[in-house]
Amino acid sequence: MYLLFDIGGTRTRMAISEDGKTIFGEKVVFETPQNYAEGLETFAKHARELLKNAPVLKAAVGGIAASFNKSGTQIIGGGPQIKDWLQKPLRSDLENVANSKVFIVNDSMMGGLAQSYFGPAQGYPISVYVTISTGVGGARIVDGKIDRNSLGFEPGWQIIDGGNALCKGWSEHGYLADYVGGMGILKNERKRPQDINDTLFWESRADLLAIGLYNMTTMLSPDIITLGGPMMKSIPFGRLERKYRDLLNKVFPVEQPVLKMAQFGDDVGLYGALAYIQMYGV
Repeated sequence: MYLLFDIGGTRTRMAISEDGKTIFGEKVVFETPQNYAEGLETFAKHARELLKNAPVLKAAVGGIAASFNKSGTQIIGGGPQIKDWLQKPLRSDLENVANSKVFIVNDSMMGGLAQSYFGPAQGYPISVYVTISTGVGGARIVDGKIDRNSLGFEPGWQIIDGGNALCKGWSEHGYLADYVGGMGILKNERKRPQDINDTLFWESRADLLAIGLYNMTTMLSPDIITLGGPMMKSIPFGRLERKYRDLLNKVFPVEQPVLKMAQFGDDVGLYGALAYIQMYGV
């Protein structure tokens, strides 16, 4: 029996798998506590409920919306929602809570594995997954596994507007996440993204995201890029791909990466956990 989890900046999802290949039974979804101790307590409560009739747990596998130190034992960066979680012994604390081994990585890495193992990136040796939600995350998957890295992958923190012309002064630099991430849009526009119905606004977000994808392509050299996250419901994909191709045509006129929408929606992290179990032999 496996415990699957996805700790997001806004919500946490948990489920169990009997065989490490499929999700079994109902999923549990709850607001992610900002307080670290409360987060562990809430995680333990729902884990007990999911596993009350289950045999011995083999492992807990999942992701969190944060970046880890090199040893993978604690998170060193993340959104303001989980600021209290920083530099805590997360992996060992979760192992005590679950009473089992815990395998935990950045949530975007899990999302990338889901696309490579189950989704549209199957069969592509080098894939890049980008999720546009509260912020912007991503990961590079090579031959079905998370690519080696030192500090994770943080595409949202690339600077796409060094002159800060569009950022309206709330951030020191024009980060990609400032323009297309939900938190950045809220701070810049003083509106929730779901309340913005201006077509021109969302077309401009597509143009800015195209710049970000172009930068990622020149550095990460993927065969395919998959795009997920709730903000992609508003960013026009057709416009995004046209602008992306326009930029690439000047440098890579042939053999450009495939661009596709990611699969699995809000459950992408849980499917990523299943892929992790399969790919890493947990």
